[in-house]
Amino acid sequence: MTILEKIALALPAVESPARYMGGEANSVVKDHSQMLARMAFVFPDTYEIGMSNNGIRILYHVINRESDLLCEVSFAPWDDMAREMAKYDIPLYSYATYTPVREFEVVGMTLQTELNFTNVPYVLELARIPVWQKDRQENDPIVVAGGPSMANPEPVVDFFDAFMIGDGEKVMIEFLRCVGEGRKAGLKRAEILENLSKIDGVYVPSLRPVVTNKFGAIVPAKPAAGAYATTNGVRRLFIPVMDPKDYPVKNLIANMQLVHNRFSVEVMRGCAQGCRFCQAGIWYRPCRELNPDDVLDIAKAGIRATGERELGLLSLSTADYKPVEALTDSIIDDPFFDTVDVSLPSIRVNSFGQTLAGKIAALKGGRSATFAPETGSERIRKMINKTISDQDMYDAAEHAFSSGFNKIKLYTMIGFPTENEADMQAFCDLIFNLVKIGRKYNRGIQIAVSIGILIPKSFTALQWAPFMDKETALKHIRYVREKFFKHPNVKINWASWETSFLEAVYSRGDRSLGPVIYEAYKQGILFESDAYRFDFNKWLAVWKKCGYDTSWVYREREKDEVFPWDFIHAGTTKQYLRREWEKAFDPNSAPVPNCKWGDCQKCGIPGFGDEIKLADAPVRHKAPSRTPEEIKKLVEERRPKKTESFSYKITFKKTGLSRFLPHQNMLSFFERTFLCAGIPVKFSEGFSPKPRISNMGALPLGLETYCEVISVELLQKLDISPENLPTLMAQLSTPFPRGMEIVNIEPLKQKLSKHFPKAMVYRHTPESIPEDLMERFNAKTLPIVKNHRGQEINLNEQVLGIEIAGGTLFVKVKCNEQGCTASPFVIYAGLLGMEIDPAKLDEASRRFLIAKISMEWQD
Repeated sequence: MTILEKIALALPAVESPARYMGGEANSVVKDHSQMLARMAFVFPDTYEIGMSNNGIRILYHVINRESDLLCEVSFAPWDDMAREMAKYDIPLYSYATYTPVREFEVVGMTLQTELNFTNVPYVLELARIPVWQKDRQENDPIVVAGGPSMANPEPVVDFFDAFMIGDGEKVMIEFLRCVGEGRKAGLKRAEILENLSKIDGVYVPSLRPVVTNKFGAIVPAKPAAGAYATTNGVRRLFIPVMDPKDYPVKNLIANMQLVHNRFSVEVMRGCAQGCRFCQAGIWYRPCRELNPDDVLDIAKAGIRATGERELGLLSLSTADYKPVEALTDSIIDDPFFDTVDVSLPSIRVNSFGQTLAGKIAALKGGRSATFAPETGSERIRKMINKTISDQDMYDAAEHAFSSGFNKIKLYTMIGFPTENEADMQAFCDLIFNLVKIGRKYNRGIQIAVSIGILIPKSFTALQWAPFMDKETALKHIRYVREKFFKHPNVKINWASWETSFLEAVYSRGDRSLGPVIYEAYKQGILFESDAYRFDFNKWLAVWKKCGYDTSWVYREREKDEVFPWDFIHAGTTKQYLRREWEKAFDPNSAPVPNCKWGDCQKCGIPGFGDEIKLADAPVRHKAPSRTPEEIKKLVEERRPKKTESFSYKITFKKTGLSRFLPHQNMLSFFERTFLCAGIPVKFSEGFSPKPRISNMGALPLGLETYCEVISVELLQKLDISPENLPTLMAQLSTPFPRGMEIVNIEPLKQKLSKHFPKAMVYRHTPESIPEDLMERFNAKTLPIVKNHRGQEINLNEQVLGIEIAGGTLFVKVKCNEQGCTASPFVIYAGLLGMEIDPAKLDEASRRFLIAKISMEWQD
């Protein structure tokens, strides 16, 4: 039995089968035997999180554009699927070709958060790859990791053969070629790892000696020293320019709703604000911007290729993107974006001017603004070099609320060194004043406050700082909560201290954590990025069992202490970060300016400012700057007027694993395909317009169909002439998952709601058919069965005809007044004599491969 056949048996028993279907539209499929090297890109979290990740999309694109390299994706299965995989002997597999992950030359992972660490041994064991790198044999794949958490990879080094430190667009190709050419030349695994260690930006932990320092931490024997250009350490790589050729357009189209359902364009990488707590600000230096003309070209091409209706302009601070207003003007000017929701996340308080606020509000109507003051205390803000004042906050709020915004989200933190109750009161005063400003414009405004807890991170000025103890942290959070208890305009959310504590252990931990992480995985501690899965008591038991002392997180580090991650040269030097740490406690120190605008602070990044690449205003897509009133008028003028519409009946099939595509997802694929094709769909009127796409009811999950029907109203007439119809059907089927395909398009003569079928014909080939089935059918002595809801189904009334041909059982079933039949799974279970608990009947019978092959219509 193939992996594909086994998956089909497993999916009926899981909560979200679409997570595991594979066969996504836009998948790259190549001949494996012709590849120099293949990589299985395993995201160690759920499908809906992984498929939203822009890093996966970029690397999938840059690898697969190489003719002799291949990348396929895979994801960590939820517990229910893991049980089914064990039951049916299914190894972790790739989603394009269902190839076992262990058969690829390289297995790559991106670690976006430390809370994914316990999922690493989980997915390796599901892939049947030895968990510990020391135990891997010559034929095992090279296991490599990258991603933001690689600013300190030491807690997981024992699970990986190598790490890529920094931007991966270029080094990934060199890495794969090194492995492929080594395998082709017959090199030993150790020789390949030796060659990989010579690649700039690649860390092979087995080849770098470590020692134990006086505090008991395992640290590099030879920390990175010298300038970035000549260091003996592993350099954190950064690409010099944002190359539009590295941007993916034809992204994989997910089979279900994701965490972020949007097409994303990274407009800027890097931030030089100099916030002393922020790891990303150091890790992604220097600042590099993408040309806005390229932003628009990529966005339009990507939306056409994927059918997404939301565009995300991504960066650490999009409002700091130099031509952000000119880019916004171009988006407003282009009718293409009229039906696309454009989001500008990561907007700084002191970047949110009146002009930008007004334009966004005029374009999309009232919405929320997101600001990150980090703390309400100006004293603490000065300490962490968050160069905004209370007045900046009040001005930003004035701009937002006067422009029609009705909500401000505040992202803040507690837990900073020297923080006290006076700082908490200053925080509360800030919130009270923001409410006062907002209520001048709308008494129903909302201030949504999210309070995090500082986690001292590697490569920040606060990497020397202690983590705040539980009693003090909760006291500070409680102080704010009590001030706004039941306040009509303020909602307070706060982070879990326990989760933050675990992240604090991970973020500055050493390689002694490896056995602890493995034990936690064995105790079922998985998917900890899901707050509902986190159990701190289990962690307490694991730490006790492993004899691991976590009290070190409360210790302030010594000035010259060597850290576990000090083998990395991030560009910014440790000496610079130490000076920033010391300046944080000097009340007379001047604010550190944003070096993006030319004031180089000599942090260690080579170039003294020349490496910063800023974009100018668009040229090819240049557009006039409009006032909010002019934008509102333009939006109204371009709003679709009532016009002639064209109704069509579309017949399609869902076969193979696509039969597990949920009903709502299936309908969304039709909306998506018309957007890809540039064919406007008619929407309903009212507050929340919906596309005029309808069907005759939800198809039972797991049922194949060769004759499913939907209707759609379009604002454009289709060419469905015999000469063009095959081409049109193929074009519209392109964004569908493998196995789903349009088989006919015809004008709709009568609404589906007024023209129902009277019967449906199903097909199934069971292992055996009862010898007396036809006799019982003719005698009307078929059984009465119950479905999973306990409802009785009289098969003598429902089954209109039975035919047996070549071991295949064809059954004609009566439709009800809505054009639907009783579940064919239950009907076949009854006909075949299955005796089972009704509560389990649905799950058991869904393992049948049943197909709906035809419908008989009312006259």
